Amino acid sequence: MKRRISLAFLLLAGAAFAQTASEKQLNDAREELKTTRSEYTAMRTDLFRQINKLDDEALALGTELRGLEREAELRNNQRESLKREIEGREAGFNYTTGILNQYGDAFLTRLHPAENQLYKERIDDAAAKATAAGDDLLTELDERLVAARVGIERLGAVLGGHRFDGEGLRNGSEAIQGKFLILGPSVYMREKGGDFEGVATFTAGGTALPTVVALQGVEQGGITTVVDSGTGSLPFDPTMGKAIEVQAAEESLGDTIEAGGYVGHAILLLGAIALGLTVFKVIEITRFPVPSRRLVNEVLDDLLADRQSAAAKKAATISGLSGELVRTGVERFYEKRRVLEEALFEKLVAIKPKLERFLPFLGLTAAAAPLMGLLGTVLGIIKTFKAMALYGSGNQKAFTQGISEALITTAEGLVVAIPVLVLHGLMKSLARGKFSEVEGVAISLMNGTTELERVQESKGGSAKEDGGDDEDSELVPNPI
Repeated sequence: MKRRISLAFLLLAGAAFAQTASEKQLNDAREELKTTRSEYTAMRTDLFRQINKLDDEALALGTELRGLEREAELRNNQRESLKREIEGREAGFNYTTGILNQYGDAFLTRLHPAENQLYKERIDDAAAKATAAGDDLLTELDERLVAARVGIERLGAVLGGHRFDGEGLRNGSEAIQGKFLILGPSVYMREKGGDFEGVATFTAGGTALPTVVALQGVEQGGITTVVDSGTGSLPFDPTMGKAIEVQAAEESLGDTIEAGGYVGHAILLLGAIALGLTVFKVIEITRFPVPSRRLVNEVLDDLLADRQSAAAKKAATISGLSGELVRTGVERFYEKRRVLEEALFEKLVAIKPKLERFLPFLGLTAAAAPLMGLLGTVLGIIKTFKAMALYGSGNQKAFTQGISEALITTAEGLVVAIPVLVLHGLMKSLARGKFSEVEGVAISLMNGTTELERVQESKGGSAKEDGGDDEDSELVPNPI
């Protein structure tokens, strides 16, 4: 009993001790929680303070960024505006210089060739300086304006007529010194120290000097008087120089042929020979005797009726090679078919060259004439280069003859070759047609042997076979 009571006291004491320990732990935990909450509160307060500070800094930086962005956008707008302004001014400058450049180039092309010696050097020199100016835009613009200044200067000079000293080509060949008078679109010149006078053509002659043409049918000295004194009467060309150019370039057929040189003469001679041969062949072929169909049938009728002598007499009336063909057919008519065929073929072989003779010469002429024209072209070009080497490119007379010969011989070669080629084809066709007529006669004679066999069979006679084909059988005339 005592033991049980002691055990109960022990249990009660242990429970009291355990409760006391738990309360202590709970109190400790509460103190720790309180401490932790205090620290957390302090930390959160500090963190909020830092967050607020960072927010203030972020707002300040955002405001500053927006200000900088607005400033950058403003500067970009200003830069784009300046860029567009610069581009516009560059475009305007380029357009201005381009127009001035075009004006300078067009100005020279619109000038009369006689005025080139007054203005061309100045404009070309200014254009070269403007090109070499590079990035110096003011210098470039100033040099481009030279053409405009020269144009204004020329307008003032030509009002009422402009006289100046210069050089020109007398009739396009010889350079002479003299005085020019520009009056409207016309330009006149009189020779210095000479009596030559004329009108300068509008078309450049390939040289730096204008071509001056003496006018026919105009009173001598009239142009000189007006050029020197400024008063008098002048001839005007309403065609703007075209009539003068035509007069200067007018050339007769004889002059054209003469300009062709030896090669051109050889081409024309070859063409004349070809034309003569064509006339000869037309006469020869059209007059080549061919027996009529009626006469051939009469000869065949005599042969089929075994009247060889009568057929021979009729064949003797046929002249020429066709007559020989018919006579050969009459003589060989009763022999083997192959023998007759070979004999007729032999005569045909002799007739064909007769009809086609000289035709190869026409074909050769048609092929050789363009080549001879090309030869003349090459020789003319060689002559031109030699003249340019001796006299330079400024003297047209030195190389005009070579150019003319080069072009004329080519034209002559084609003028000869094309008609001869056509005539050659016509002559071949004519000869082929005539030969076909002769072949028709030979075929008729060959076909007559077949008819002869039928006649002999109808009379009870037959040709004996010699172990060969029917074409090799010999046909024997029936006794009368």
